[in-house]
Amino acid sequence: MKKFSREYFLRHYQSAEDKNPPEKIKTYLSLIRGHVSESHKSKRRLLDIGCGYGRFLKAAEADFETYGIDPSAFAITEAKKYAEITKFEVAAISSYKPKKFFDVITAFDILEHTNNLSDSLQKIKRWLKPGGLLMVVVPVYDGIFGTIGGWLDKDVTHVQKLSRWIWLKLFESNFKVLDKQGIIRYSLTEKIYLHFMFPWLFRWGQAILVKMKKI
Repeated sequence: MKKFSREYFLRHYQSAEDKNPPEKIKTYLSLIRGHVSESHKSKRRLLDIGCGYGRFLKAAEADFETYGIDPSAFAITEAKKYAEITKFEVAAISSYKPKKFFDVITAFDILEHTNNLSDSLQKIKRWLKPGGLLMVVVPVYDGIFGTIGGWLDKDVTHVQKLSRWIWLKLFESNFKVLDKQGIIRYSLTEKIYLHFMFPWLFRWGQAILVKMKKI
């Protein structure tokens, strides 16, 4: 898609490492490992929607059979250079037609770009195996930090500027919520990215992480 061109990624992400420091990725994977059985995790399939440069998938390759989709051909080209074991495809939620079901699906800062949220969540649900895990991160635009984040948000592709409570209601109507946490994050410089995540921040953070399963 043209709106997710090379220029888009360089403007909002600058480099492959920007906004994806190792500790952040490690934290996300630890939340997934806490749900997926250690004895079977190497056989499980994980799909990362909107995989970008593939930094998360590279870390997940050691534990999962990994798949990544992104509507940006530029991002997929870059990701293939880095996460060499992962199976990639240029696709959006609306166009992706997987041939297999997944044990884990992740969507980090993706759903806010989606026009039809209900349809997108239903498709993701169909792609998951029974009891499969979905982990989502989305920005929120309510509360003190969410309002400030909204003022600073210059990404015109963010078409869903919802409160944390609306997001939570959407998730609860489609999945069983297992965990929810709030996130405070900010890029101080190209090389310094602050990222704090705790359950007690759910009411305050400018983004939220929600872990849920298909029932």
